Amino acid sequence: MFLKFILRALKYRKQRLLLAFAALAVAAALATVLFNIYGSIERRLREQFSAYGANIAAVPQSGGLVSIGVKAAAEKQGGIAAPFAVRTTHIANTLVPLVAFISSATEPITPYWHVEGRRKIGEGECLAGETLAARLGLKLNAPVPADVPCVLRGIVSTGGAEDKELLIPLDPASSGATFMEIRVPGDRLASARAALSKQFPDVEFREIRAVADTESSVILKIRAALFLLTLVVLVITTLCVTGNFTEMVIERAKEIAILKALGAAERRIAAFFVSESAALALAATLAGYLAGLFAAAGIARGIFGGVYRIETDWLVFAGVAGVMLAVAAISTAIATSRIWTIEPAVILRGD
Repeated sequence: MFLKFILRALKYRKQRLLLAFAALAVAAALATVLFNIYGSIERRLREQFSAYGANIAAVPQSGGLVSIGVKAAAEKQGGIAAPFAVRTTHIANTLVPLVAFISSATEPITPYWHVEGRRKIGEGECLAGETLAARLGLKLNAPVPADVPCVLRGIVSTGGAEDKELLIPLDPASSGATFMEIRVPGDRLASARAALSKQFPDVEFREIRAVADTESSVILKIRAALFLLTLVVLVITTLCVTGNFTEMVIERAKEIAILKALGAAERRIAAFFVSESAALALAATLAGYLAGLFAAAGIARGIFGGVYRIETDWLVFAGVAGVMLAVAAISTAIATSRIWTIEPAVILRGD
């Protein structure tokens, strides 16, 4: 009986079923895109925000130096850290800031540095800020007449204090730094800061709020927008599918009346429609999920850059399938409520 009911629907109501299928498939594709982006948006945005540099600055509480051990402790908290030792030097009788740093440690935390020449330097080599280089006429690969002689390997442009500094490698034997820049994942910022403060009570760990607050705010707002957009799509789909199934119930009133006249319970008849819509929802989920994977990969590449990468996630598929089944069930339940109002005697009389 159930199979016959489904086959008759496919044979005589193709247009309505195709419309319902199309609505569910489009909703499944959009849900796949939104769920895919929703699940990875935090990781992707945190990767993007890492380009803005550190979100914690470590400075000594009362003079002195920041222990180099802070770097290892920050790395244990899942972060990265770069120590800087600041003093002054003379270049051609001009007093300039001299900053010692570790190239390998600084590079991942300062991707916004634009360097003409070579960024990585070794002993006897240095970098100069573009403002300093222009003011003193410093040239690439030429000696710098400083108190600490070095060969200029790169000119740095950041739009910040580095533009006026001379940068040299930090002595590996150094036990402390003037300050340290630290970057930890935004969701672990508070816990990492608390752990570091407890471990190093003589160091103040200041949250760089311009970076930290913006990061958290943007992530929350985008996730909220995605959630609301998903909700709107599902509501529209529910209305569309409800309309289609309501028309199908009206068109099949005679079949329903015959079934009721033969003693079929309304619940059993409604179950036929629900099963029909569930089968439709599962087929639409599969089609929509496959389309959504390609769309999500294209959108992610367009927004965040990188390679075109299709990321399959069975949790996303299960979520989309569950949502589509729920939408189909709700839509059909609303539509099939009319079954209880159909009077076999009236319908079969033709009134």
